[in-house]
Amino acid sequence: MSKKNEYNSFAEFSRTYVTAINEYIYAFYSSKEHSAYNTDIQRGYALLKEYCTRDGKRIRPLLLLLSYLGYGGNSSVIQSIIPVAASLECMHAFLLIQDDIIDGAILRRGKPAFHNVCDSSYKKYNENIGRWVAIVLADVLMSNAIEMIAALDTPSVFQFLREFASIYERTAFGQMLDIIWSNPEHISDENIAHTIASMKTAHYTVSGPLRLGYLLAGGSDDVEMQRLADCGYSIGFAFQMRDDIIGVFGNEADTGKSASSDIEEGKYTVLVHKTVQLLSLQTDKDRFITLFKKKQKTTQDIQAIKEYIYNSGAIVEVKQLIAEHVQHARGIIPQLQCNSAMKQCLMDFIDILFE
Repeated sequence: MSKKNEYNSFAEFSRTYVTAINEYIYAFYSSKEHSAYNTDIQRGYALLKEYCTRDGKRIRPLLLLLSYLGYGGNSSVIQSIIPVAASLECMHAFLLIQDDIIDGAILRRGKPAFHNVCDSSYKKYNENIGRWVAIVLADVLMSNAIEMIAALDTPSVFQFLREFASIYERTAFGQMLDIIWSNPEHISDENIAHTIASMKTAHYTVSGPLRLGYLLAGGSDDVEMQRLADCGYSIGFAFQMRDDIIGVFGNEADTGKSASSDIEEGKYTVLVHKTVQLLSLQTDKDRFITLFKKKQKTTQDIQAIKEYIYNSGAIVEVKQLIAEHVQHARGIIPQLQCNSAMKQCLMDFIDILFE
């Protein structure tokens, strides 16, 4: 693996490090699988290995590595930072498993959701055991992520762990709010959709990894930490709003998860919030809310909800919000105290996300 810390684009940076991240996770779980004393535990590790190495962008570990190197981290010891980066991918997988169980999802990254895989693998004990096993194996994933971090030998480990804990505590409460506000009894006038998107996705996807990489490199300036938080939040929030649109109008073959899943689950997203705000006729607003709140939606219900969203102009408004947040992030990047390669990669990263 190349140890240079100068790179021309985020795509080049990704090609340099994604393989190393995947190889580390594969080797980690292969070792766990080999040393397990019980065949059912061995199977559990094998399932985690397959799930965590499915095709994916590895955004979070890549951003941690990018920030570490961009702020002067020692490229000659980057191999010792790979496990820490991989821990973020494991935490992402942990959250996806939880999310899919809560939502009753069928697919993830183009393959069966993890609880369905567990159903198939452990059904000889109980045909409905998959969700239970998946919940426990998700706990194993979180423990493994901490184990990966434990190998870190640097004075910044305590600051890193405090930030790590804060990121995932906030994400957990974002998930809790998402559960509470799915198929809500009442559509609130409060902008709860923004709070959910912020807590559940925006921070742990971009600003968290950037701040963690900065801390690993020895960074300690509160002003710079705030710049990274603001920049990462804007990118992450825009990313979530883009995902809200895809969750309603996306192609299953492209997204790797069930089409119209957000509507079926009654996700109270920024897109839904904007639709309620923009529908001019009270009869349309009432009808949309009634359909959206239904626990069991027919194909006709889903199509009607999509038409209300589209005709309200909510997509246009949300895309404008996305553009504003992206522009805000682009304005912060030149102010960062990192090297020019990291700044260029962040600009490229934004282009890739929102092309």
